[in-house]
Amino acid sequence: MHIPALNRVECAILHDEFNPLDGTILFQKIEKLAIDLGYAAEVQLMITSTGKDIHVHAGGHRILVSQNDTPLGPDGFQSALTTPYTGFVFPDAREVVARHKANTFITIAKGILDTQFLSEKMREICGDDALAQMLPDESFCTLEEADRARTLCAELTKLLIGHNPASALHWCVSDNLVPQPLFERLTQDEDLTFLNIRPFLTSSSGQLGEGRPLGMFLHGSQWVIGKMIEFEEAPVPFSWMMEVVTNFIKMCQIRGSILPDRNIFSTEGEDWTVAVFHEKIDGHTAWEKVRLQVINAPQFGIHGDTTAKRSLKYDNEQDIRARAEEEQHEVHAANDPQPFHRRPDDPSGPSRQASPPGRAAAGANDCAPEPLRRANRQDMQALREFAKRASTQSQAAADPARKPNSLLAKARRLLGRQ
Repeated sequence: MHIPALNRVECAILHDEFNPLDGTILFQKIEKLAIDLGYAAEVQLMITSTGKDIHVHAGGHRILVSQNDTPLGPDGFQSALTTPYTGFVFPDAREVVARHKANTFITIAKGILDTQFLSEKMREICGDDALAQMLPDESFCTLEEADRARTLCAELTKLLIGHNPASALHWCVSDNLVPQPLFERLTQDEDLTFLNIRPFLTSSSGQLGEGRPLGMFLHGSQWVIGKMIEFEEAPVPFSWMMEVVTNFIKMCQIRGSILPDRNIFSTEGEDWTVAVFHEKIDGHTAWEKVRLQVINAPQFGIHGDTTAKRSLKYDNEQDIRARAEEEQHEVHAANDPQPFHRRPDDPSGPSRQASPPGRAAAGANDCAPEPLRRANRQDMQALREFAKRASTQSQAAADPARKPNSLLAKARRLLGRQ
């Protein structure tokens, strides 16, 4: 699945005291993680490394860990500190940021050298050709490589806070500012979805509260499913809205592509339906968003007709992926420049001529005749049946005393709903 260019994955760890991990141990841990995650058979130590700062090259990537005995400036935290969501999950965030004494900064990026920090004189000395070789014009552009970088960053973070506890962690990809206990909960299942998205809450009433209209943008979602997610304002609870979003993300990840424009989805056994719209983002020509709109939720006083014309049943994830592939030919509804069946790890898929480019395909879906739209609605019925069944099966298979593994169950647990 393609995503907008992600230049780097970074995490800032805030400490109340400076207690760096020994550089030799840190290098060995980085080396093992890089090899285990498939970056390279061996890693090279950069000359900028010190006894506490370890910088390495691994398979065309740079992995930098700097342990600093000074606090970070406040500017980098302003966006996170001013959002209601941060106040909800980390009430004393401002005090913690203000009092920290040391930090550890982790960066994973492509290329050998970040030339943006070079002086003009050094640029003249190196020349454009040499700079192009040191830092190719590359970013993380697929979900697979972005996930690998985020996994590496999370594992390094857990290693470092195991040695020197964190008072706060700033997950820069999503601008999430969280305390260490929450970070550990968000990463314990090796599912980083909740860490990689951060809700930015909105309300036309000017206040957030029970019974008031609530909407949100999910910062970081463009690097989770390929497009920014917006949830249109509706008089619904925040916890319910987050459950719907996580259900939507799970469906897209199973498919390997975003649900098509003007489709609907819901969860079996629950009387609600949400519509999916693909739209441009004002002022951002290269980015697009997915707008979710509640069209039926009787429990919140929202009523709409969403009767499905056909019902399909998917028994496993392979069925969902197969249907996503068929969809390319039936309704030209691909919204990903590189759909699931052409991902690099699956060379068996059809040629690139099998479906139109993402933007053209999404446009073709807009004018699809009604019979094809009915087919879409029927597909969504089948998808939601599988998602609900997979979630309930996951919970049933687990011991009741243990935490559930499904993404939707994790959302309920983190938001205080059982």
